Amino acid sequence: MLTRKIAFLGLDNAGKTSIITAITKRFGFEEEIEEMMPTRRIARDTFRFLGIEFTQMDFGGQLQYRKEYLKNPSKYLSGTDLLFYVIDAQDNKRYNESIDYLEQVLTYFKEVQSDTPVAILFHKFDPELVRDKELNRNILVLKQNLTKFSGEFDIFFFETSIYDIKSIMDAFSSGLSLLFDKMEMLSGLFSDICEQYNAIMIALFDSRGVTIGEYYRPHLHLREKLKIYDIYIDIQKRIIAENKELYEFSDKFKNGQRFSGVVEVLNIGTLDFYLLFIIEEEEQDLEKTVSLLDKIEAAKPKMENFILQLIQ
Repeated sequence: MLTRKIAFLGLDNAGKTSIITAITKRFGFEEEIEEMMPTRRIARDTFRFLGIEFTQMDFGGQLQYRKEYLKNPSKYLSGTDLLFYVIDAQDNKRYNESIDYLEQVLTYFKEVQSDTPVAILFHKFDPELVRDKELNRNILVLKQNLTKFSGEFDIFFFETSIYDIKSIMDAFSSGLSLLFDKMEMLSGLFSDICEQYNAIMIALFDSRGVTIGEYYRPHLHLREKLKIYDIYIDIQKRIIAENKELYEFSDKFKNGQRFSGVVEVLNIGTLDFYLLFIIEEEEQDLEKTVSLLDKIEAAKPKMENFILQLIQ
């Protein structure tokens, strides 16, 4: 059986274990994080995504463990298919230490000619800090310093926070997508569907909340994306609790614009997926709104075909 290896590295207290817990739990992870102890050596976990088994490794970030990993990197780092490197965005006193550790890890990958993609997460970028000029300036400088590695590795940057579960799931989903060439094709299909029906967005998630593909209307505001995602999380809870296959809903954005949506469970092979489709409500023409929601059914066979290609 094909197994992929994902490594989470970073300094102690960067937030690696909190991120993994948020990804794994999604519902009610906050209390567990409050009682969390530092990871000793390496914590391993496995999960399946699109029919492939992944081993997820949480590398303890204390200095004694870092020295051990770097002393014998082939034992710990060989075979890594995807690296999530976590930096505490709020701890600017340790930026240099964190970059130095990353550089040593990438030096090993370079020596063994590994083209492991690297997702760098500037963590603890909490919602109330989004407009913090000094923090944003610090992160910008960090990104500029880290681009020196981009000539030899595919490096991607994300800002994440446990107080914004979508930021974590987006980073994790984007990282996983780097290992599946065909996932971009699904997002392309969603783009065509959104344009055809003038939809606000369409997205497909696996049962763990990992995004398989999505497309938002251009220039959709971040706060509106977050509202949609919060609604989706709540509806997924209800679908699981009530053992439903379909859930329709209606709500409105802060600007008063109403929208209608549907979350539908798609059973493909032995896997369950959640399809989210949202359009603007036509206040003067409710039948048109209903008709547009019905038309998404016509695109389902094509979506299912794409998914089958991904999991085969």
